[in-house]
Amino acid sequence: MWSARAERVGAGLVCRWLLLAAWPLHLAFGALVAATAALAAVTEQTGIADAVAALAVQYILGLCCSFGLHELGHLVVLSRAEGVTAITLERTLWRLSVSAHGRISGRDAVLAALAGPGTCVAVGAALLLLAPQSHLHLWYLAHAVFLVPVFGDGRAVLSVILSRRAARGVAQRKRG
Repeated sequence: MWSARAERVGAGLVCRWLLLAAWPLHLAFGALVAATAALAAVTEQTGIADAVAALAVQYILGLCCSFGLHELGHLVVLSRAEGVTAITLERTLWRLSVSAHGRISGRDAVLAALAGPGTCVAVGAALLLLAPQSHLHLWYLAHAVFLVPVFGDGRAVLSVILSRRAARGVAQRKRG
């Protein structure tokens, strides 16, 4: 596990964090590209080189940029939320995440959770309209799945909804 805590988090820090946090994936992809490019050079197959270039575009502009944008969406909302004193960027074996420290309102927690996937879905919709042949929109639209409660963003939204519902129930029992 790796984490960094900062009082101010900007786009540059997030990009460096994602680059460092996902190094095993970058290393594996780089090795695959190098091996395939070597094969293309040895066999003089330009089609292989073209396919590798297309795959690299999907990897960089689709996978990497979509996750960077996702986390930046969270960060923009969290950096403007009242009561947030610091933000932690964390990488575990299976996930990258952003968490706020301090007091965050339920409204800001929901907005922060929705901002990551929401930003990606908006960009995906724009890419679908402007450049559907690139297929990059699929990477961004796929971020809608993170709103399912099994994932962190969906779980955060559900948690706020359930806690508000429980608080309303307690208030009604006290009155009644």
